[in-house]
Amino acid sequence: MPESKMPERKMSEPKMPAIVRHDLILKQLDKKHFGTTIDFAKWLSVSEMTVRRDFDLLSEKQLLIRTHGGAVSLKKKGGPVVDLVEPEIAERQLRATDAKALIAERAFAMIRQGQTVALDIGSTTFALAGLLHDADIKLFTSSLKIAAALNETRPQVYMPCGRVGGREPSLTGPQAVNFFRNYYFDLAFIGVSGITAEGLFDYSLEDSEIKRIIIERSKTTIALIDSSKFDRISLAHVSSLKDIDLIITNAAMPEHLHEAISSAGVRIMIADNIKQEGI
Repeated sequence: MPESKMPERKMSEPKMPAIVRHDLILKQLDKKHFGTTIDFAKWLSVSEMTVRRDFDLLSEKQLLIRTHGGAVSLKKKGGPVVDLVEPEIAERQLRATDAKALIAERAFAMIRQGQTVALDIGSTTFALAGLLHDADIKLFTSSLKIAAALNETRPQVYMPCGRVGGREPSLTGPQAVNFFRNYYFDLAFIGVSGITAEGLFDYSLEDSEIKRIIIERSKTTIALIDSSKFDRISLAHVSSLKDIDLIITNAAMPEHLHEAISSAGVRIMIADNIKQEGI
């Protein structure tokens, strides 16, 4: 199933009253569950600023949930779970530990000596970092935890300047974004809080900016996503599915999600218990 699109409206249609526009937004969200500001602006033939104001107003009336770059319907009807509160890092590390270890091993098997690798923050990417102590690679990360774990090991580790923050401490902000923009990576391993047919999601607006620039600057982008994150939406929309090359997970996906990912041209790899050999 391809990524869902807004139904087309004729550009010549007269400007509609706000109350009609709000009704259309809510009805469309009930159908799709999630919609981006850009898509609604094109569909309604209005500016993105107008859509943002509409979203803010409808959110204040508790008729939708505002996210970064879009909005989510309040009506579940079997749609994605809305997950807006980021758990503590200690709690996240205790979730799906076996699955994350399998995913990390499969990701490790894809790395080759001499490559330049971008490693995102996250509990699964941290598990991957634990396998890299003897890797002859250049590794770029915004995660203070990953950098500390790889101190005095073989990889050459590079970090940006920026603001320190977040539940899993990382460096973010304009300086950090510009740092990553100056490099090109053979591989990027991305962690997210959720995935739906609309793309990848994360809790943090600031960390999502780093994820986007890493995706943009990488030859191959690999998302590490355990099955607990299927059909979950968080505050920030990181990217569409087509921006990712490969997803490594630990279990088969629901059919609708598998079809959307495959239609976007993204490969899916399910990690198993077979020992993987990396660099």
